[in-house]
Amino acid sequence: MKLLTAGFFLLPVDAPRYGRERFGIGPGGPMDTRALRLNQLLLGNSEDDRALEMAGPLPSFHFEEAVSVAVTGKPVRIFLDGQPLAMRRSFNVRPGSALTFERIEAGGWTYLGVAGGIEGIANGEVQLKAPRFNDWSAFLPETLYCERSKEEPIRVVAGPEWDWFDTRARRTFFEQSYQVDSIDRLGCRLKGEPVYTRNPKELISSPVSAGVVQITGGGQPVVLMAGRPTIGGYPRIAFLAPTDLSRLAQTAEGQSVRFREITIAEAERAYREETEWMTRLERVLENQREPLLFSGSVRVNGHPFYVQITPTG
Repeated sequence: MKLLTAGFFLLPVDAPRYGRERFGIGPGGPMDTRALRLNQLLLGNSEDDRALEMAGPLPSFHFEEAVSVAVTGKPVRIFLDGQPLAMRRSFNVRPGSALTFERIEAGGWTYLGVAGGIEGIANGEVQLKAPRFNDWSAFLPETLYCERSKEEPIRVVAGPEWDWFDTRARRTFFEQSYQVDSIDRLGCRLKGEPVYTRNPKELISSPVSAGVVQITGGGQPVVLMAGRPTIGGYPRIAFLAPTDLSRLAQTAEGQSVRFREITIAEAERAYREETEWMTRLERVLENQREPLLFSGSVRVNGHPFYVQITPTG
């Protein structure tokens, strides 16, 4: 699987790998955990199988072997040999085919997975782990897929240094809309009315995790993301609910973000609901798999279409 164009950002990612923080090595993982897991489910991959995380101007690929592919995450236009395809479904690629993308809107992270997983990238080539050409197709039913509105606040719980901030500072934190100043794998930097501690204090560097909201010396929030360090020295005013971290990751520079306080019990309940939803979806996709009778390109009245036919359709 060769790179025709490199794009702006391209990184093989799988599920976070915990247990090495004491050595100063973060767990890594995807910016949008939900999108990566959906990609793996569509292809029948495990959580340990890597997909390509892409951002900015997107790369293009040339396939040298038959393999099944899926694209999830930030919406993009997908073209296989110039023919449009849909996101959030698996499709088969033949040797010699070219896969290209077009951005629909700025910001966010898109995931390209192949059945069998990805090993790495070297010398302009994406090395596939155990490429597999599935004899079935899978798609994510719209009735089972719903994104929370971008207008909804990001849910947070109080952080370890919550008491460092008085009532006025907390009200400022929750009542305003922040603007995303910049965002990358390290963190999301927000800009708004400053939030200050009660008194100037120095914090001994302490453990941090993805989703921690730190307040810098200038009073601006920074939300740590997937590529964050293992310790930090800014006061931790809040933690994002794990289910909302993917939502924040898919914002773009210049967009607005608001926060809403919830309890730890509410955050845990939301996480259980998300986990149960993913488990149901896995069962649906497993039961949905239909053998393919045909997979390829056809022309209707001179217009090209990519078609996959199952016994039921």
